[in-house]
Amino acid sequence: MNSSGGELPNPYFYSGPVREAEGFFGRTEQTLAILNRLPKGGSTSVVGQRRSGKTSLLYHLMSHAAHAEANLDSADLVFLYLDPQLGIRHEAQFYRELVGALNRQEPSLVPALPGEVSQRRVLEITRQLQPRRLVLMIDEFERLASNRDFPMSFFSFLRGLSQANVCLITATSVRLCDCFWGEFDGSPLDNVFATEYLSSWNRDEFDAFLSETARRTAAPMLEFKRDIIYLGGHFPFYVQIACSLYCDWWQRSHRITNKDRESIALHFAEECRPYFERIWNKYLHAQEKTTLRSLAYGNKITNDSSLASLRQKGYVLDESIFSSAFRDFILQQEARKPVSAQEEHAGLQLDRKAGDVWVNGVCVTPPLTNLEYKLLLCLDDNASCICDKYDIVEAIWSTDYVDTVDDTRIAKLVSRLRNRVEPDRHNPRFIITVHGRGYKLITEPTT
Repeated sequence: MNSSGGELPNPYFYSGPVREAEGFFGRTEQTLAILNRLPKGGSTSVVGQRRSGKTSLLYHLMSHAAHAEANLDSADLVFLYLDPQLGIRHEAQFYRELVGALNRQEPSLVPALPGEVSQRRVLEITRQLQPRRLVLMIDEFERLASNRDFPMSFFSFLRGLSQANVCLITATSVRLCDCFWGEFDGSPLDNVFATEYLSSWNRDEFDAFLSETARRTAAPMLEFKRDIIYLGGHFPFYVQIACSLYCDWWQRSHRITNKDRESIALHFAEECRPYFERIWNKYLHAQEKTTLRSLAYGNKITNDSSLASLRQKGYVLDESIFSSAFRDFILQQEARKPVSAQEEHAGLQLDRKAGDVWVNGVCVTPPLTNLEYKLLLCLDDNASCICDKYDIVEAIWSTDYVDTVDDTRIAKLVSRLRNRVEPDRHNPRFIITVHGRGYKLITEPTT
């Protein structure tokens, strides 16, 4: 909703990424850390939930305001932003889009190239930029990492670029190590990246946002601070929605009554419902849902491994669910759920036709990597029976690798699989270790 007439415009914005520096707030710690790595050639993985502001941060990193704040001399840096959502479907398209974007930015150094663009040509072009350094920012990076049309050699090439004259900044909703469809003997990108997590604003960032935006409108936004936190917590996207509603409502009659507050809360819940549904159905694992249900019912939780991940994602604030509307949404899901639903969907299930894995009724996303899925298939083919080293190596790598794949490598693969499918990886319920003999899969939940 937007105001009209003689009122100051509504300064709150949530319909897309923030592209202008004056509309960007918070993330000071992450911004400084990322920009301070660039002169040293450091690369960064930005990890945050949907609507956490990852794309806005990437735009902000290119701004003069951010460079001034970090005392960064950006004259020796060439910033380039790529979004796989805009039609980058395979390796050749990526290289062509990269060179095309550089040509538009640096036409005197990078000529337009006809036909396909090779890895060698990309490397030559990045060297032509010297002594300047290319800062390549790739949004929605998991779209590439989970796409089998991008071979493992592509990510090895990116690793090589990061050790040459290119700083990489990727944005993903999960950690890089959980994105890739395949496996590497070593780590493809992890150990050349530092990770910056985007969670909720801290209190100082929230206060600075509300104080500054209040000066841009006649609405007394600071008076509504408690209501805004009640609805949106400190999560930037939801705070913007709550603020926009309060600003518009106040501009109608220059007051906010208790009835208005009820109406705003209803509108907020309706506006946010599609996002809450997506979070609940796609971006939370089973243990996180269990913890949120318990918090929604008012239980105090002090020792739960999923609390840390929920705080990091921004869905828990001060040991409570960040938003009253999200709490009510969770309670509504519980009220609608048949009594027998939990028992019906309990356990681990494989949909081999679709290639999906379900844990307690929740589809594992992003999909398992190639090796993780092969290991799970091997264990499932021998469900409740012990799979020893030879069974696993033969099923995953072939008998030719029996003497080269050691127990440590298998144990690491089992650990990664447990991280994906176990509600509590420290207390496995499905993938059981039989010491000295191997592993077995129990698809029904056990204690």
